[in-house]
Amino acid sequence: MKLQNMNPGEALPAAAAMTLRLGGFSKAAELMGALLADTLAMNMPGALGAYHRLTEYMLSSPARRVTGDLWRDQLLYEIIQTEHPFALSAARGMRDEAQLSAMRERLWVMGELSTLTSERIARLISERGRSSRAGDPVAMKSTAIWSGGSISGLPRRGAEEEQAAQLPLEFTPWKYGEAGLTDSFVSDEALEEMYRRFLESSDWAGLTEDVWSFFASYGTGEFLRHRFFIINENGRLDPMEEPEAIVPLSAYEEQHGRLMENTIRFMRGESALNTLLSGGMGTGKTAQAASLLQELPEVRMIIAPEGEIRHVPSLINRLSGQPLKFILLLDDIAADGDGIRLLSSVTAGFRAMPPNILIYATSRGEGGPLPGRIAFRYPALKEFTGMISELLEAAGKYPDAQAIHNAALDHQVDARERLTVAGALMIAGEME
Repeated sequence: MKLQNMNPGEALPAAAAMTLRLGGFSKAAELMGALLADTLAMNMPGALGAYHRLTEYMLSSPARRVTGDLWRDQLLYEIIQTEHPFALSAARGMRDEAQLSAMRERLWVMGELSTLTSERIARLISERGRSSRAGDPVAMKSTAIWSGGSISGLPRRGAEEEQAAQLPLEFTPWKYGEAGLTDSFVSDEALEEMYRRFLESSDWAGLTEDVWSFFASYGTGEFLRHRFFIINENGRLDPMEEPEAIVPLSAYEEQHGRLMENTIRFMRGESALNTLLSGGMGTGKTAQAASLLQELPEVRMIIAPEGEIRHVPSLINRLSGQPLKFILLLDDIAADGDGIRLLSSVTAGFRAMPPNILIYATSRGEGGPLPGRIAFRYPALKEFTGMISELLEAAGKYPDAQAIHNAALDHQVDARERLTVAGALMIAGEME
């Protein structure tokens, strides 16, 4: 019999047993298990405390607001968005029959538990309180509390019970609104389909193959939500806001074309070169690489600053277990420094790189072990004024060519340094 069709006397022990079957797979189920255990033991104040602990956990959880109910949101989050062993195996394309069988059982249990609403939990607790043993002063007091009656005529058993009698009786509801996505993930088209299947299905176990195929196609965890990351000092990935598309600049048309051609070969699974983008500061190397995110929606990019390259070998192992394509951008590195040499040594001169990872490195130097090279030089004055014109035209502005030329000359004199993309952007901004 399904949990939602059981009477309170049947549903309470059945639901408690189900939470035990999930083991360590679901933190929310562990909290629910503690709540149900306290209810079975007729520890009504303890059950109330457990209810509010579970509610607070769900409110602070990163689970998406999808279903209109915190409890169902949390269960779906633990199935779809956490990187549990089943998800990681599926992302690698590994079909382990034992894992499939275990996941099928977990999905059945979680589907049954998903029918527990906050209103039903409140009724289960109240029913259990009313069935407390007659004659037990503690149980009688709990019964009175949970039924809303008076405790004035009941035996008093000390300060702890007096405190329990004063506990608030309100159950914070888990329902918060209508179903629907309230935030944005890069994999939303696929995720929305998964949510729809779960919300429309009365048999979550029957979706085991769908879940496996989802992870095998779209990856796991934070890669479902974001495309652009930076490695922090602890080696973890911090998501970044995706860069805006850059204006194509004719002065770097050749470099952009070579970069794009190489990346498209990588995305197609063809031979592509791990490449050094060399050139002076402000020549647009990093911006050109980051612009690939706008032009190739299927790619993910991770920036590794010079000081964090030590974390890249372990990250490569993690990324190799995903079905996605990644660009690792080693930003502003010493082209022949210790970091790039270490990475070269652990990847056999980059020949042992997983096929779903492409290395781009930006550097002011020109040496180093990467097989590909794209050079970014400083523009001449004519190219510099052309950049300003192109940037202004992209913004819908068409100033006089002489005014642009004069602004470029003034900048060159005032800056007392080489002309750069950054300088062209500044002048264009001032002339808009």
